[in-house]
Amino acid sequence: MISSPGALLDPRHEVVPFHGRTAELAGLARWRDAAVLRSVLLLHGRSGVGKTRLARRFAGDDLVVVDDADLAPWHDVLALLRDGPTRVLLVARAAGWWWSATRQRAADLHYASEDLELGPCPEEHDRVFAIACERFADALDLPRPDVAPPRCDTFHDVHLAALAAVHGDRSDNAVEHVRRVVSVDPDPPTTGRLAEDALAVTLLDDRIAPAPDALDTLLRAAERWPHVRDRAVELFTADPGLVAKAGAGQLRVLKDHPEVVARQVFDDPRCHGDVLPALLTHALLRDAEDLRERAELNGLLSARAALAALREEAVRASREEVSLRRRLVDHDPVEHRPALADALGDLSLRLVAAKRAEEALFVAEEAVAWCRLVTADDRDGAAQLAAALDRLGLRYAAVGRKEDAATAVAESAELFDELARQHPASFRLDAAKTAHHLAARLFEVGRRAEAGHATRRAVLQWRAVAADDPRYEAEFAGTLRSVAALLAAFGRPTEAAAVVRESIGVLRRLAEVNPRDFEPVLASVLGDLGVLFRRLDRRSEAAQAFEDAVAVWRRVPRAADRLARAWHLLADSAVTNEVARAGARMALLLWQLTGCHDGVRYAETLSLYARRCAEVGTDLDHALAAAHRAVELLRSARAEPERLARAEHAVQEVVRAHPARTRDLPSSP
Repeated sequence: MISSPGALLDPRHEVVPFHGRTAELAGLARWRDAAVLRSVLLLHGRSGVGKTRLARRFAGDDLVVVDDADLAPWHDVLALLRDGPTRVLLVARAAGWWWSATRQRAADLHYASEDLELGPCPEEHDRVFAIACERFADALDLPRPDVAPPRCDTFHDVHLAALAAVHGDRSDNAVEHVRRVVSVDPDPPTTGRLAEDALAVTLLDDRIAPAPDALDTLLRAAERWPHVRDRAVELFTADPGLVAKAGAGQLRVLKDHPEVVARQVFDDPRCHGDVLPALLTHALLRDAEDLRERAELNGLLSARAALAALREEAVRASREEVSLRRRLVDHDPVEHRPALADALGDLSLRLVAAKRAEEALFVAEEAVAWCRLVTADDRDGAAQLAAALDRLGLRYAAVGRKEDAATAVAESAELFDELARQHPASFRLDAAKTAHHLAARLFEVGRRAEAGHATRRAVLQWRAVAADDPRYEAEFAGTLRSVAALLAAFGRPTEAAAVVRESIGVLRRLAEVNPRDFEPVLASVLGDLGVLFRRLDRRSEAAQAFEDAVAVWRRVPRAADRLARAWHLLADSAVTNEVARAGARMALLLWQLTGCHDGVRYAETLSLYARRCAEVGTDLDHALAAAHRAVELLRSARAEPERLARAEHAVQEVVRAHPARTRDLPSSP
């Protein structure tokens, strides 16, 4: 039995029964049952309006609910979405930039998104007040009060007024309601709406200082109580180190006070990727008057917004920076041209992220034009021109202008090579990266001899960079893998295999020192090598590579799906039938353990297992069932015709190996 007054107000207990919200429940049901594969919905509204109760009423086994989602670290929400639930319901007091960032990240993971704002229902407050008075009085074994319902803003306020009335309060004042309830509660809550209001009422007395150990409650209360926000500003001004003790979500309430928290937030790695740095930068712009300062702040805002996945906001800030830089160039072209060229380059990147490829190309071309003017005045601008040309090559490639892309990157590579000869410590890395880009562009336009030369040059330059500075070994290994994929795609699998072997050597060294970060990459690249050997019809070497990949994946936590795939590849390449069958069976077991036993890859493993059983004449009853199940899954998934044809052929193979069953089977799967 609930006897604590504060606990009676907890929406999770539903002492006052849930009712109403018919339209909202219908809207949530339509969202839940929509035909889209995965979707996220934000249910938002002011504190106390009934979001938690509505979400709890609607929640079910097929729905993930995140309460106070605006306070959750962005990477935790992203990790949840990456796990792939079909429906995610986020509950928060407000939308804003954090929601813009979340829905963009959700879209990147192929989630649809929508939001539903929950408003107050003042027409129901009188009835709710009467019911709450009855329920609270009965729960506390106190007389039911006979009082008129006060005017309230939300359902929580109505419940609070009712609970205060049960304890003899006859006022029409929310502050007095809080004081009365807290005064009779032997165990007042330390979190939640009542705790926030109790703290806010306490801080009405200027003689009382807020306790630093109640930061979360203080900052949450500051959203609704202006005097609490003022007290929070005073507290953080006196002790800036408190920023490290509060979450980024809670600190957003201080976004209009960058002078208090900005320096600490900008240096705090916990806030990187959150919208808070962008919000604070936006506030700093409010008081900036100098033209150059405004341009620089807009550039910072664009970068911080982009880091937080606020792509449209990043584009707007970048456009404003370019506009301001143009005005500065009008005053002094020589001094401000380099900054304008950089701002245009940044705007091009922001437009790419916002999926505006044609516009990004136009801006990148203008950036190169300004860089040429800069270089004409000062040869030291060659590095800026080379970088702009490299980016322009990417923009040309994105819109299918392959010859133009090759021309731009070739000029960039020539400039960086010259700079690397003159200043190797400063530009050898840029030269190595651009040589890799040039190889890709040359392969795309059919200039294979030149592409091969650029590829070898990229590997040599990267090898030298990594040898001089081991910090670049991981990037070197990644580049080798990318080069190998390029060689394989353009018909050079033997060269690709040699490059992958070198990448594996680097990754083995890295994995010995840091297995958590590099063993998954090592296992993946071993799989790449196996695929290349299989393409070269070097089956025993392919099987060995896949066996090595299996051994590494076994050591990687939470990698059952990738281990299953590695077992599948090993089974598909094994030289002996028994090893192949055992590998396929292990892959099946792992797919089932992961819960992924209704997809295309599982179907392909079923088909492979069936074929392997047919080859050795073992377990043919199970093999036949597996082969038919594979066909059913692939048909349901509307898989490519080639995949379906292979699965149907596997059925025929098992039937031929099991003649006693043919008379009981249909002639065609």
